[in-house]
Amino acid sequence: MKKKVVLVVEDEVVIAMDLQATLIDLGYEVPAIITSGAAAIETALELRPDLVLMDIHLSDAVDGIAAAAQITGALDIPVIYLTAYADEDTLNRASLTTPFGYILKPFEARELRANIEIALFKHGLERELKNHRQWLLAVLNSIGEGVAASDTEGLIKFMNPVAEAMTGWSETEAIGRSPTEVFQFIDAVTRTVIENPLLRSLQVDSTVYLPENVLLLTRSGCETPVADSAAPIYNDRGTTEGAVMVLRDSTIQRRMEAQLEHNALHDTLTQLPNRALFLDRLQQAVDRQVRSPEFGFVVMLVDLDRFKSINDTLGHLVGDQLLIEVAPRLKSNLRTADTVARLGGDEFAILLDDVTDVTDACYSAERIINELKKPFTINNHELFISASIGIVLSSIPYENTVDLLRDADIAMYRAKEQGQGSYRVFNADMHHQAQVLMRREQALAQAIAQDQLRIHYQPIIALDTQVVTSLEALVRWQKPGEGLLYPDQFIPLAEDIGVITNVDQWVLRQACQQLQIWQQMGMGAWTIAEGRIVRHSQSTEPAPTMAINVNLSSNHFAKKNLVDTFAGILRDTGLEGHYLKLEITESVFIENAKEAAAMLAELKQLNVQICLDDFGTGYSSLSYLHQFPIDIVKIDRSFIQGIDTDSEKLEIVRAILNLCHTLGMAVTAEGIETSQQRDILLDLGCEYGQGYLFARAIDSATITQDLKR
Repeated sequence: MKKKVVLVVEDEVVIAMDLQATLIDLGYEVPAIITSGAAAIETALELRPDLVLMDIHLSDAVDGIAAAAQITGALDIPVIYLTAYADEDTLNRASLTTPFGYILKPFEARELRANIEIALFKHGLERELKNHRQWLLAVLNSIGEGVAASDTEGLIKFMNPVAEAMTGWSETEAIGRSPTEVFQFIDAVTRTVIENPLLRSLQVDSTVYLPENVLLLTRSGCETPVADSAAPIYNDRGTTEGAVMVLRDSTIQRRMEAQLEHNALHDTLTQLPNRALFLDRLQQAVDRQVRSPEFGFVVMLVDLDRFKSINDTLGHLVGDQLLIEVAPRLKSNLRTADTVARLGGDEFAILLDDVTDVTDACYSAERIINELKKPFTINNHELFISASIGIVLSSIPYENTVDLLRDADIAMYRAKEQGQGSYRVFNADMHHQAQVLMRREQALAQAIAQDQLRIHYQPIIALDTQVVTSLEALVRWQKPGEGLLYPDQFIPLAEDIGVITNVDQWVLRQACQQLQIWQQMGMGAWTIAEGRIVRHSQSTEPAPTMAINVNLSSNHFAKKNLVDTFAGILRDTGLEGHYLKLEITESVFIENAKEAAAMLAELKQLNVQICLDDFGTGYSSLSYLHQFPIDIVKIDRSFIQGIDTDSEKLEIVRAILNLCHTLGMAVTAEGIETSQQRDILLDLGCEYGQGYLFARAIDSATITQDLKR
């Protein structure tokens, strides 16, 4: 984070140097020390600092207040006055410049930091509030600071207008009175009187702060939450002249803290409790059941059917509005003691408090399903949805709350299999299946260490020459007792449990090493014969020129060391970057487009090629082609299947090819299964093809054996 720049204007060199050293120790940047008002104005206009610490009394024709007035008139920056004493006239003049605080000399680091941070925070708020000044005007006024000063006897001799407004006392009425009469502080919880900090600072001869949760009683009996600090005032001989108190209305701060706390525990879209708050309340229910075994509860997981279709068809704004309108319908069918939360996407969770009868849970699920079946009218669209609900009763023993949600999720998916608008109660069979899944999770986490992963390679050929140009590395799991598992049987699980990046990196390293071995064999170019990879009979090239394609999960883009990791693998295996093609899906861009674009640009510096996989299946694929450094587009197999019989698919593929070629990108067609499909794609100008027409995925040992024949 960039350091805040503080301009120090102080004509006493020793104090200025001490202040500069303290500020630097506190993490601020102090580019210069200015000793005159005229120089302060000139330097501020040149440097444009984040904040000015201005000595009120400068021995110059232009004093600190005059200098501050000119600086704040030209620049929107906060000024905090440095002062060893403050007479009434000076404070009145200073108040006209709207200072952001006062720091007493000699200063304390804690007080210095507090005043600067308050000033920067207040100034930042004020700048933001200028854009909303109509409804934030009251807030802007409320964050002003009140200042009061006393003499050595502790009697008030100065109050600024903000202090007058906060207390209900005018300065004329307050002068000569004890601070305990004008400023009455009480503890917000215990209601006990708090010792006045102005008097306390005189007694202990140091800065005093109010504790938290303090209220100021106004003259009319109103209560205002405040934050306060007071410190002695010394003259140039070090003798105490009195004390000064800075009083800040913390209503807005406490309101913001309450809002931040609310935001941390609630979904910003629906305002329902979020996952964190739901799990907290669920843990409370579990703890209560431990104390009182007769107590029971029910967890329900609700997933909206057809939501993705509506979201993709009508857009995210309509989808968001639908989620907003679903929330009150869910709440309307439950009691106030129950909890409805949004876990994310179109998934909601419900906690039925003090329910032990499965019949009651089923009845609640039926009411929710029936309520959600009623049409929603959004932007003149009449929308119909249903819900699938998984139910878990607390009668099943659980060690942690996450397992409850996991089993509710299992039951919910069983409900989806049963048909839309259904519910299922988690039972012993599902529990057994959950345990099997857990064991598989544990086994998958150890699969790399136990050497259970395998790589098969599916060739990608140039359609015009039939020469193999690349091999896509496809991972398999040789699971003991279950045989060879394909990616769709364990990759989603690897993503869920967070090991997908380890799997991808293992595949990348193994594939790069294998390609290096094949290159060193020097067998010329390769082609396909009867589904096998063989040496090209007419090739005289000394080594194969094909590349290796490796799929890259979007999870990688959440890691800051992605590029360094891949560069290290290329370096370790000795493979040159232009032989590597990384296949990504558009989910990479959807989840974090800005960071993804930056990482892809760094990857391109390794000379690797970027392939956009499964093109055409996403919501906004076209927008990515010109925004990101994509070299090759792979048309999804769903468009290739039927291209020889479906004219609509044919035109879609033609349009994709024309667009990609216009943008200078090559195209690979996936899922080619017939010679007719190949010929059509060749006529359309498609460069590369992949599919069962040419070859299925083959293990490295078989490829090597076929090449040696």
